[in-house]
Amino acid sequence: MRALAVLLALGLAGCQSAPQNGPQSAIPNEVGIGTRSTFAIATPAGLVGLDAAGKIIGRIATLPKGAVPSAPVLHPSGRIFFALSQTLEGLGFGSDIYSVNVDGTDLRAVITREGPDVFYASPSFEASGNVMYVHRRAAKQEANNPGVYLETEDRIERLDLRTGERQKVLSDGAEPAVLPDGKTLVYVRIDRGQQAGLYTIGTDGSKPQPLLKTGDRFWWLQAPRVSPDGRELTWSSAGRTSAVPVGPPVAGGNGGRLAHLDIPSELYVAPLDGTSLRSITTTMDDVTPAWSPDSTRIAFIAMGTFFVVSVQDAAVVVKAQTAGFNYGDPIFLH
Repeated sequence: MRALAVLLALGLAGCQSAPQNGPQSAIPNEVGIGTRSTFAIATPAGLVGLDAAGKIIGRIATLPKGAVPSAPVLHPSGRIFFALSQTLEGLGFGSDIYSVNVDGTDLRAVITREGPDVFYASPSFEASGNVMYVHRRAAKQEANNPGVYLETEDRIERLDLRTGERQKVLSDGAEPAVLPDGKTLVYVRIDRGQQAGLYTIGTDGSKPQPLLKTGDRFWWLQAPRVSPDGRELTWSSAGRTSAVPVGPPVAGGNGGRLAHLDIPSELYVAPLDGTSLRSITTTMDDVTPAWSPDSTRIAFIAMGTFFVVSVQDAAVVVKAQTAGFNYGDPIFLH
């Protein structure tokens, strides 16, 4: 959601469609390398694959020219689902949900936006893979000043992948993540256009309530992700205030503490009951975290560097320079 907000401010409006920060030539030309990749990363340069050491080895798939992927997630079937920001004839700029096989075949649209300035993002699935939840944002431009956005409308929708039936779950919500029971979502609540914390709600739209019971608040937060073992939640946050004293910041992978807009950004982990939380590392900027399949590590990209951090002791176990782009959204493929 970080990049979406930035793009709206820039007047480009989109889910993580940003100017490219490095040459395309920095990525090997080979396409369809997903079966040999340990990680996939959605970047301004495309959907790329990395080996276990964090080295980029090629592209997962060939995407439409000018399209930018974000928020990838691995479906139980093994397909990769992601948002794709692009300009379409008759629809203008926005983002849609696509999926592709790990080997790069059968790229297809799953949700296509209804009109211009509509952005679908953050797909999340029930364990069966039959039902997907997504964040839908519609932005309204100022009539006499194109590129200036007066307001946005955020909501979370449910799509039955078997029947194609789609329905609204709630208004004023973003970035859904399905909890292990399949009956509860955690999401970022939106209040009058501003973030209002992490909340949970039934998939039927019932009983919305704050996730955290600790009294903590954040100036910015994004990308809640549930661990594969169903025990913990991670997310990226900046500007923490707490009802109880907060200890000194945990050193990031570079040993320092950088900040986003001069407000420290950190990666947090909490049990799903929200009774506690801890910062496991500084991230230098807002990031999109990704759990390892065994729930012991979290990957993220910050300031052009790819990190994999141990949840237990916050040790950086992989550190590699990316191919010229400053940020991206990673996932573990295995």
